[in-house]
Parts: sequence; C-alpha cells; structure tokens
Amino acid sequence: MVNKKAVLVGCNYPGTNAALNGCVNDVHGIADMLKMHFGFAGNDMTIMIDTDKSTLQPTGKNIKAELAKMVSGAVDGDILFFHFSGHGTQIPSNNDDEDDGKDEAICPTDMNVIADDDLRIILSPLSKQPKTKFTMVADCCHSGTMLDHDEVQITGPKEGGPAPPAVNAQAIQDMLASLGAKRDFKNRSLPANDLMGMLSDLLGQPVEKGGLRSSMSQAFGADASAKSTDYVKYAKMAMDMLNKNGAAGGASGGGGPMDMIMKLLKGCMGGGGAPAASGGGGGDPAAAGKPQAGKKPANLLDPDVGILITGCQDKETSADACPSGDPSQAYGALSNALQVVVKSHFESNPGAPPSYRNLVLAVRKTLAETKFAQNPCLECSDKHADSAFILH
Repeated sequence: MVNKKAVLVGCNYPGTNAALNGCVNDVHGIADMLKMHFGFAGNDMTIMIDTDKSTLQPTGKNIKAELAKMVSGAVDGDILFFHFSGHGTQIPSNNDDEDDGKDEAICPTDMNVIADDDLRIILSPLSKQPKTKFTMVADCCHSGTMLDHDEVQITGPKEGGPAPPAVNAQAIQDMLASLGAKRDFKNRSLPANDLMGMLSDLLGQPVEKGGLRSSMSQAFGADASAKSTDYVKYAKMAMDMLNKNGAAGGASGGGGPMDMIMKLLKGCMGGGGAPAASGGGGGDPAAAGKPQAGKKPANLLDPDVGILITGCQDKETSADACPSGDPSQAYGALSNALQVVVKSHFESNPGAPPSYRNLVLAVRKTLAETKFAQNPCLECSDKHADSAFILH
C-alpha cells in the first residue's frame, strides 16, 4: 500500500513588519485540494500555521522536525508533499557554493531560516528510495535551487504528449472578479535588512550583515540552519588556530597559518570559502567538506530526489494578493492558480493528474491572464518533468 504524507506550512507573521495575509488561507486550500483530488486523508497531513497558537507553530525547528519525521517514516514508493507559503529571503553565503554569493532560504514564523543545506540533510535518505516521490511547492520568493536541481526549460508541452490543462473561461473571470478593481498586493520577499531587524529585536542587540549567521546561531543554537551552525564550527576552528599559532603565525608569509586563519574568517563572514589544503604536511582541517571557488558542493541531492515548483523566476516576486482589500480572502498567486488549474483539469480528466510540466505551463498562463507578473518554475530531473503531479 502506498502511504501519502504531507507537511503544509503557512506563515502570515502576524504582528510583525513582515506580515502577510494569504499564507494560512493557502494551506487550507491546498489541504482541500489534496483530499479532493489526490486521495490524502486528514490524518495524512501535518498543518502548521502561525495564526492559531493552539496548533504546532511553524518555527524553523518544528518545520525541519516534521519534514525529517515524514522522510524517516517513508518506505520506498510512498508519496510525500511539502507546501510552504510565506516569505523567502537571501542570506550571505559562507562558502562559494552559490554563484551570486547568496543562499536562498524560506522564512519560518520565528525567522530561523531554512536553507538548501537543511533540506539536503533532511531529504538525503530518499536517495536510497528511488520509488518515493517528494514534491515541494514553495509559494514565496527566492526559492529557486532549494533542492539543488536545474530548472526545466518550459517552452511548451512534451512533444507527442497531452496538452496542458485548459482552465475554463469562467474560472478566469471568477479570479479576475475576486481581485476586484482595487488590487492590494504584497510580495513574499523578505529583504536581508528586515531579517536583521527582526533578529535584532529578538536578541536585544544590533545585528549587522556580516554577523547575520553568528546572530542566527546565537538566537537559535543547535536548531539554527546548518549554514549558521557551520559558521560557529569554522569560526571556532579559526580561533583555535589563532590561539595555537599566536604571534608566530602572524610572522608567516603568504600561505602560512595566519593567512589560513584570515581566509577562514572571511569565509565565515560570507566573503568566500575556507582555504584549500596546503601542500606537504596534511593541509588545513577547515577545508574539509567546504567547496572551493566556482565549484558546487560534492554532496548535492541526487538529481531524482524531489521535484520543486517555485513561486516565480529569480528576478521576479511572488504575490500575496488581497482581493479588494479584504484580508480574509487573501491568497498566494501561485497557490491559488495551482488549485484553479488542478480543479479544472480533473473536471475534464477525472482520475488522471496533469504532468508537472503541463501543470506549470497552465499555471503560468492562468497567472498571465489574471494580470500577475510572475512565472513559476519547475526544478527537477527530466525523469520527473513529465510524470504525474504528486502521484506515481
């Protein structure tokens, strides 16, 4: 029997400068979609929202724990689904594994961000379960490459394959009518300065850009992102080396202990990778496991582990739409369009899910017709691009 499990997260960040309106509504809508069209039961889904304090809160620690629980409990062939609605952000990379020097991350309600390294650690066991299908929908900005996969270039349906789902004209008109003449939009991108401000309030002390990772580790301890705990580990290594070498290290020429220490500290501050191993004599312990300039980490997720649908392309923003100014009716543009497309598809093709490629094509078209300037992306292996959405 194939088991189906889902973790659905909606962060509205109530009472903060980062407040959104539609993320919790997205979660309830996606939950209904999973039950109606994909055979999920209520107890198959873990729902985490920050507008009801009586429920499990979508903190960084709790989200990672629930994802890890879902993955560790899976057997080969299971169906796993993760939906996140909220802010995405970019934080300075503490190594050279990102071309732009920034790491993409999603923002839980407590701002204990979850970066690609965290998901890599959590999902890596699935490389031994080739029949298990993990789908992630990230209705936020800055979610690209979260699963290490390349973007599928979507220019049309697969040659010889079925056409993308057709959304009926009435559904488009209903979406336009719900938006009304007065469009109230926010984008789901949290600037680094806002993240630093929220961490400053939490810690009661200023947080500067160069100290963002150390501040996150200070605020959240062992529950901080793997990227931040790396900071602490390598910063401690640098201090140990400094204490050991002392003034003698400072007298060394280029490539000596002091040079290594300075490179390592620079990497911790988001200014480059750890130093490479030196010739003769074993090399720098801080270089172990750290990628060199221009190279990707060696421990990327298996290309067939996971399928990611992002809210937008990297130069765009994902909309948090508040129709006619009524927050109770707000939604994420991606989440809403996805539900509309899926519903329309199953009305015409009962029991036959659309492919990921065709779903994203139809969602893009629906968003364009309803005046949203964002283009969701599909990131996965070729093997999965034309497989059924969510199901086997």
